[in-house]
Amino acid sequence: MASSSEVRAILDLPSSSSATPAALQKKLSVPSARKPDGISRELFSLIGPSSTTLVAQLAKPRLKQKPNLGAGSKIKWEWRTFKNGARTDSLELRHWIKASADPEAEYPFAKYNVQRPTYTYSQDEYTRHLEDSEWTKEETDYLMNIVHEYDTRWYIIHDRYDYPGGAQRSMEDLKDRYCSVCRKLIRNRPWAGDENSKNVLLSSFSFDKEREVLRKRYITSLENRTPEQIAEEEALYMEIKRLEQNERRFKRERDDLLRTIAGIESGLPDIVEDEMQLTGVSSSDPKRSKKKGGGDLLDSPSTPLLSTPLARARPNMPPKNSAYALQHCITRIEQPPVGAGSSATKAAHQPAYLRSFKLPFPKAAIAQKVTQALTELGVSHARLVMPTQGNVALLEALLDATASLVDTKEDGDADGDGEGEDGRAQSVVSTRSARSRKHNRRSLSISSVETSATVSTRAGTKRQRRS
Repeated sequence: MASSSEVRAILDLPSSSSATPAALQKKLSVPSARKPDGISRELFSLIGPSSTTLVAQLAKPRLKQKPNLGAGSKIKWEWRTFKNGARTDSLELRHWIKASADPEAEYPFAKYNVQRPTYTYSQDEYTRHLEDSEWTKEETDYLMNIVHEYDTRWYIIHDRYDYPGGAQRSMEDLKDRYCSVCRKLIRNRPWAGDENSKNVLLSSFSFDKEREVLRKRYITSLENRTPEQIAEEEALYMEIKRLEQNERRFKRERDDLLRTIAGIESGLPDIVEDEMQLTGVSSSDPKRSKKKGGGDLLDSPSTPLLSTPLARARPNMPPKNSAYALQHCITRIEQPPVGAGSSATKAAHQPAYLRSFKLPFPKAAIAQKVTQALTELGVSHARLVMPTQGNVALLEALLDATASLVDTKEDGDADGDGEGEDGRAQSVVSTRSARSRKHNRRSLSISSVETSATVSTRAGTKRQRRS
């Protein structure tokens, strides 16, 4: 049961005791929790201090502690005077330096004052090696002294150069005279080191006056170009890039063609790719390059050999001999002479065709068996790497022999062993008829006259078989 004091505290009534209400409220108040960093006051008043995970997520990241770089010990600096060992005068300067540093120590930046070697000469050396009709000894001495004074800074030397009574000298004249004097002194004086170091030192004094003058003249002409000239040069540059791109494309296509001619792209297992062979094929072609004036001029893709009327008027025809034709696989067909009473008709014309279109093929009835027989022998008749006249003839003979072998085998299997001579004779007749049909099919031509003749031959063959 609650006491009266507790009831009064709940109802917020003044106590009858001597304790004041302020003291009682202070006693009953709950201490408030401190708002953590990284969270707003409104959000903390809603969630309270119990949600620790949200506070941890919204807390600000703590950075690493700053290192202590000797803050405890203080360094004392002094304003001292110093002398630069690279200077020849008695100039004294001041700078801040640590109090613990040695006042008699050498200035640390004096080691960066690197001087070029100074070349001096005697009267005898000048008389023997250095005399020049355009330069006197006094002016040469003045040049060597001013070069040493300004440490071979030629723009400053040319600006300060003022020899009394002397001619007007350009920067190239000054550099050429100075370098020539140094080279002659190095060559004619005894050298203590090796020959390689001497050549390196001589190359450091090499100077081409004419080349330098031409270079500056060219730069001046570039700076004085008009907008029309700049546009023309850009157009020429784009044209050169286009020609180079076309040249690379034609070279790539030529390489692909050479690979096809050599049989690398045929897929045959016996063909091995040889880069030297392709290079030899491309270099042995006499139309690839022409020598003129001691230089090699490659045929440009945009100007082929037979594109000009002059080239078409005077073609370079090969000699008509059997050795040249045999070497280059050339077959010449002599045209029949046209008599007085005859006229050149379409029948006398022989149209041009590719020899690969005239490749023989077996009959459809036995094509699968012929192909299987040739595959067992390791021969591929579908494509010739080099379809020359001799290779086509050999392929034709091989297909005929294979077809005859297949026909003979089929006739023997059909008739059996009891037919004897009649079966063998019938097999031979069927083989001959197959050869005649094969020959008629192989002689198919593009012209209509030959086509009609072939059709009539096939019809005669069919009538003979029916009879």
